[in-house]
Amino acid sequence: MSSSGQTRAVEIRNASDIDFIFPDGFSFFEPYLQYFVKETLGAGGQAYVSRNSEGTISGIFIYDYSEKTGTIYTRSRRVFDYFYELRPSDFLFAEMKTEHESEIYDIYHVNLRSIAVDHRFSHEISIAEEADSDEIGQFMASTHPGINRRWVNVAFDAGERCFFVRLGKEIAGLGWLSIVNNIGRLHSLHVKPQFRRMGIGEDILFARLLWLTSKRARSAFSEISRENSPSSRIAMKGHMTASGQIFQYFGKDSDGKTHRKS
Repeated sequence: MSSSGQTRAVEIRNASDIDFIFPDGFSFFEPYLQYFVKETLGAGGQAYVSRNSEGTISGIFIYDYSEKTGTIYTRSRRVFDYFYELRPSDFLFAEMKTEHESEIYDIYHVNLRSIAVDHRFSHEISIAEEADSDEIGQFMASTHPGINRRWVNVAFDAGERCFFVRLGKEIAGLGWLSIVNNIGRLHSLHVKPQFRRMGIGEDILFARLLWLTSKRARSAFSEISRENSPSSRIAMKGHMTASGQIFQYFGKDSDGKTHRKS
């Protein structure tokens, strides 16, 4: 157990060890927090929960040692500051806006029960199986430098789906999908540069939305950097609209040096 003023932070050893009950308005990601904690622990990371003096959860912090990245979930500046300094990091995500240097990610959202998902596909879409995990892992490592390679197997074990387009003998692009509490999360979309402007990203988006609709999901969301205009345009074609924000903070190493975007 660690403490800072009135902040108490306890390491979570197992996602089932605590009740994920939060005060109203705690986080946009509330339905996913237990899932995120379990996934982080499965990939060899750490998770912490902080509580106020009344025992109510005031913050959740997940941290990946391999990637030196983490996410802070809190509405308390005191808790944010505590977790911000807890581990050396290349970058951290949080819904709270502070004076620290950051990049804005818009949270795109769609109510799947209020739209008709219709799309004419230009490419064949495949859904990866566990037998594809090595190839998918190689793709992720090449397009997301520094990624924790354990994450791919953890994601498959958790039931995540990876949708991809193959052109010739290589994967041209892929995107991941999870579904928790009837809410879909679309993430990690990437199309190789030589295959862009061919509609692959749009095909992968609509394939995931159609899959979610078939599973009777009520909504879906995706976090997209404001600097990533191609992905934002693709999301809007899928009737997704920006409904919130999360900030990527450039973290500090053990010497206190800030990692700035190059």
